[in-house]
Amino acid sequence: MRIGLWALLIALACACLPANAQSLKVEVLLTDTDLQAPPVGAPVIKRLVAERPDEVIRFSLPRRDAGYWLRLTSQRAIAPHEGQLLVLRGPRAMGPLLYYPPGAGAREVEDAEHGGVPLMRRGWVLALPNGWPPSSVAYLRIKGRAAMSEIRLSFASIPDLARQERGDARFMAAAFTAMMLMAVAMVGVWVAFRDFVYLGYGAYLACIATYLLFLSGDASEMWGLAGLASEPAIGWALATLATIFQLGFSLRFLDLPRLMPRVTWVLRLIQWANMFWLLVLVVLREQSYGWWYIGGNALLLLGVPLMLVIAVIAWRRGAPYAGYYLLGWTPMLVFAAALAANTLGLQDAEWAERGLALTAVLESAVLALALSQHAANRHRILLLARQSVERDPLTGALNAQVLEQMLEAWSSPGSLNVNNYGLLLVDLDGFGEINARYGRAVGDALLQQALSRMRGVLRPDDTIARMEGDCFGIVSECERVECELLARRIADTFARRPFRIDSHEITISVSIGLAMSQRGESVPQLFDRVGQALRNAISAGRNAVSVAQNSGRDVATALLPD
Repeated sequence: MRIGLWALLIALACACLPANAQSLKVEVLLTDTDLQAPPVGAPVIKRLVAERPDEVIRFSLPRRDAGYWLRLTSQRAIAPHEGQLLVLRGPRAMGPLLYYPPGAGAREVEDAEHGGVPLMRRGWVLALPNGWPPSSVAYLRIKGRAAMSEIRLSFASIPDLARQERGDARFMAAAFTAMMLMAVAMVGVWVAFRDFVYLGYGAYLACIATYLLFLSGDASEMWGLAGLASEPAIGWALATLATIFQLGFSLRFLDLPRLMPRVTWVLRLIQWANMFWLLVLVVLREQSYGWWYIGGNALLLLGVPLMLVIAVIAWRRGAPYAGYYLLGWTPMLVFAAALAANTLGLQDAEWAERGLALTAVLESAVLALALSQHAANRHRILLLARQSVERDPLTGALNAQVLEQMLEAWSSPGSLNVNNYGLLLVDLDGFGEINARYGRAVGDALLQQALSRMRGVLRPDDTIARMEGDCFGIVSECERVECELLARRIADTFARRPFRIDSHEITISVSIGLAMSQRGESVPQLFDRVGQALRNAISAGRNAVSVAQNSGRDVATALLPD
């Protein structure tokens, strides 16, 4: 009985031995010169072992002009008919590999993006034509032009590898499509409202979606991108552009110029640093491949924690959309930082690439939802202003109270401060004299026709209201130059032809005051500035346009020439 028990234990141990035996051993050899044949007797500087057939060996190597030789051994014999392959994943800077399969002659192996086995999107497929005979050794020579982090070596079968690559490709295609659709939607919102916050976010989504496509290797199979997929600078440039757009969007989305003006300058400095680093890449191209990525990832690792801290502070200070920002961007920024740290060799984060794509989709959905709500609120404000029942009974235009409420809504927290807009006050010159000469009925008709004439030169999105007496207020969401041209067109349309009312031909001109909105400025302050500009225009004489200038706390005005 005892002998039978011992025999059973020995049999079980023998049965378990192959499963527990070493599956693959990798030895990194130190050579003094760039040898073209496997070195003999070279010292081993690193040794790594995979105990199971499905285990992946991961390691990194520093930059070295002479490159590296790897010696591969296995205690598990592999027959040729098993269909096993060696799969190597790593940076494209390694270029073609010199490979000595077990029991076979040397061959040069290209990666999948440069004519290698198309079974993989990225990496090298190292065939085993003779399997892996017992006691056989394989050699692999890799170049050392760049610091090579996250080199992964493992066994794989053709069906397993094809299944994994197909699943990764489908996932990345779905993520790319979702983000590009949201980018197109944001551009559409920008066309409607002309606000950079939408365009900036749309540009960010387009850049990050395309970058993830390059990162995954799927770009090499897409029309129009295949020729660019082999150029590392394209992916790096897209990632840097995404960072630049993300910083610009964050400034507006979190309302940082109003809440934290000093922090705004810090973020703009980081933004300019990224622009400079991108320019270095564009100018130097291949000469910078060995070291450019270090600065790019260092800027990312600097900006990620800073951006998260700023978002938390903005949230505590009442930034209305900071909660959306933290919910959407925190997971993605964590994965982006992990990927940057992985590229720099600071940690092993194989999961970061796929996690980055997933969190990018989630982040884009959350922030697109927030921006959609903002766009809907903004549209509602404009719609309510146009459909308001609080109108001037004589002309049918909005009254002063509605116009002020609309401006208050635009300047309140949560409005993202919209674009710059101009407030114009238009005063009819000598209107009191016309009332006294022709009567009140003619004066009322003149106000109605004056409103109609001004509407003829306004854009559909511009808002006009009767303030008091013969003064009208106009809000136009545009830059200063466009607002000045609008003021001049209004003045010209009054000066070109007279009004005809009850057989009377009445010539009248206008005086116009213009003030551009400023971040952090209250509506009463804006009306004070535009009121002063209007008084200056009236003092200058008929048919004058005066523009309030921004000069710190002081307000100056400048007259536009006729």
